[in-house]
Amino acid sequence: MGSPDGHWQWTNVRATPVFTPAGLVSKWVGMAIDISAQKQTELDLHESEATYRTLVDTMDEGFCIIEVLFDSAGKPYDYRFLEINPAFEKQTGLTDAVGKTIRQFIPNFEEHWFERYGQIALTGVPARFEDFAVELGRYYEVYAFRVGEPEQRRVAVLFNDILDRIIARQKQEETQRQVLAFFEQSPVGIAILSGPELIFTMVNPFYLELVGRTYDQLIGEPLLDALPELQGQGFDQLLLDVMTTGQPFTNREVAVDLIRSQQLETVYVDLAFQPQYDIDRTILGIMVIATDVTQQVRARQSVEASEARLRSIIATAPAAMGLFVGRDLVVELPNQAFIDIVGKGPDIVGKPLRAIMPELENQTLLQILDEVYTSGKMFQSFGIQVNIERNGVMAHNYYNITYTPLLDDQGQTYAILDIAIDVTESIRARQKIEEAESALRGAVELAQLGTWELDVATRQVTYSDRIKSWLGVSQDEIKLNLLYNPIHEDDRQRVEASIQAAFEPGSPGLYNEEYRLVEHRTGHVRIIHAQGRVYYDDQGRPLKMMGTAQDVTQQRQLQLALEQQVQQRTEELATANEELAAANEELQTTNEDIASINEQLHSLVHDLKRSNDNLQQFAYIASHDLQEPLRKVQAFSSLLQHQYGERLGADGLDYLERMQTAGERMSALIRDLLAYSRVSTRQQTYNVISLSHILEKVLQTLEYQIQQTQAQFDIEPLPMLKGDASQLGQLFQNLLSNALKFSRKDETGVMVPPRIQIRATRVPASAIPAWAKPISMAENFHQICVIDQGIGFDNKYQERIFQLFQRLHGKSDYAGTGIGLAICQRVAENHGGTITADSQPGQGATFCVYLPA
Repeated sequence: MGSPDGHWQWTNVRATPVFTPAGLVSKWVGMAIDISAQKQTELDLHESEATYRTLVDTMDEGFCIIEVLFDSAGKPYDYRFLEINPAFEKQTGLTDAVGKTIRQFIPNFEEHWFERYGQIALTGVPARFEDFAVELGRYYEVYAFRVGEPEQRRVAVLFNDILDRIIARQKQEETQRQVLAFFEQSPVGIAILSGPELIFTMVNPFYLELVGRTYDQLIGEPLLDALPELQGQGFDQLLLDVMTTGQPFTNREVAVDLIRSQQLETVYVDLAFQPQYDIDRTILGIMVIATDVTQQVRARQSVEASEARLRSIIATAPAAMGLFVGRDLVVELPNQAFIDIVGKGPDIVGKPLRAIMPELENQTLLQILDEVYTSGKMFQSFGIQVNIERNGVMAHNYYNITYTPLLDDQGQTYAILDIAIDVTESIRARQKIEEAESALRGAVELAQLGTWELDVATRQVTYSDRIKSWLGVSQDEIKLNLLYNPIHEDDRQRVEASIQAAFEPGSPGLYNEEYRLVEHRTGHVRIIHAQGRVYYDDQGRPLKMMGTAQDVTQQRQLQLALEQQVQQRTEELATANEELAAANEELQTTNEDIASINEQLHSLVHDLKRSNDNLQQFAYIASHDLQEPLRKVQAFSSLLQHQYGERLGADGLDYLERMQTAGERMSALIRDLLAYSRVSTRQQTYNVISLSHILEKVLQTLEYQIQQTQAQFDIEPLPMLKGDASQLGQLFQNLLSNALKFSRKDETGVMVPPRIQIRATRVPASAIPAWAKPISMAENFHQICVIDQGIGFDNKYQERIFQLFQRLHGKSDYAGTGIGLAICQRVAENHGGTITADSQPGQGATFCVYLPA
């Protein structure tokens, strides 16, 4: 109802009807009570409850009011849900829970929750806690407080699911643990310095190991107090600069002097100073990161020192040394000797070997180097010929070469060390010695000498094949006590005494005896002239005796026969006239000359065992001392034949004819041997010459033979080249003389006029037969061929015919000494070339000379 002031009032009215006797209501009797205040309270309460419900139903946190249930012993054992909000149902998954207990949903619910809620219900003390509800699989942040009267034992629970936050926090904590573990386990030294005092706040074990300190010695200490040895090294100032400017500092291989194990030592580190900021970008400190690179630096320093030593060794080595780096063989570190050998000047460093020495392309060295680089195996060769072009001139020298592969840490070749020693002089000296020995062997064979050697230590004697044939034995060595058995018993004691005398102290060590040798199987007796010399060691003790032996049986028999005949004729002509007496005196002189010739021949054979100088001396003797006595023998034998032939008789004339024939043959041999010796030992004089001009002179020299044989020539133009005109003239004269001499006959036995062709062309080195490879390494050669239509020869002798004293025909059929073609070969070799022969019996012969173009 309304009030006078316009406000509504709430009244509680009670009325009782009053009935008439007739039972009708006559009036109402009642009372009215003002309940406005009570009604307002109710309205306020409803409004508060509506606000509460709206708040509870819309909040994100789970909310519930529970009644804690206690047993008779006063222990909480369950709780009943009195009120829940939607967030509770969503977070717990429990729906339609009002009026139900938690055990109805989860029979084995965790007991500690009952204890917590029971304590709050009894004490009224609110609580806040976090826990993981295992049965619900969630992590909750809970705030609980008692509501209602204490005896109601009700608890309001406000909770929120913080599982995601917990997981995030766990991840953050795990990250922090990992960072800390990284910090602790990092293989580099890490320290954090704070404030301008540079106080150590954190260090990891590697940093402690690096600076040689313990954790307690660093943490909380200023830098220079903890590490006083850093004073004056500038690191404190660098750190302060970083803290002031905020600019990081990095440097590599910084030398730091540190006291470690109570000793000051220098270590090398890669340093990094990184500023550390607060939230407001204020610099709080500096992170120091130090990587110990001492071993790497010292290893590099060791390598650099090794390289420096290698450079020094290479630079000062007496041998030529250099490095070939990489598969392209780039030249590095060549010393002066190497530069001199290459002959291309000092500007060869950093260039491939092929580029600076293209002349090696056609030689084997580049292939050998490639094999060394691939296989990693060392290569050595002694006395290998290398052709190197220096200042436009090709040099043909000999070297001892060593190629050593250099390997990296993985065992792979990265370079080759080349060591080369020039042995050209020793090789050529050896070649000359071999040539001299070859010539000496030829002279020994020419003189039909045998060689022998007596070893003092073993007391054994070694014989050549010729002496073994004289003795009739096959073994190479004979004991000294058996040496004298084949000697004639009348000469044996004298020979033994002569050998012993040669070994006596103070003796000149020479042995020279002539004795008779008896072949034990046939009893054949030979007269042997033996000579020897004793050789001593450094202490003057005799090592061996070496010597030669010559069968002089025929000479002694001839000498004896001549002496007997001269004696006989001398007795018969004792009463002849003075002219005959004078002739007899001349004959005596002849005998003396023959004896002199024998002595000179023996001396010559002995001298031929010496070096090349003795070979030249032999040539001189052959041209003077031998020719003159031979001319006397020939002259006096001719005089005897013409003036006293009738008195000498048929046998005497036969002897004289044999003497003249032997003398002429001996003279021809000496001339040819002299020519061969001159070709072998004389220094060549090279000039640019015309082979056509040389051939023209040779044809003039052979003009008489050409006319006698009616020879015809077909000659092509010959080239110009560098050579010795005299030697090349000898070469062509011998070839043309052979072509004229070995002419064939027709079916009637008449000599067919020779037809000789001379052809010239230019050919590559590969066209030369393999068995006749030239000395020169030139790529091209002049080929000059002399082709005849004579008797030819069997091709199996095509190499043998160039050897000394090799004859394919009897002396009675074709004159000659077997030296001419040997001279041709020697001349070709002197010019860096070679000579070949090709033929078939009866089909003529072709001799081709190859001279470098």
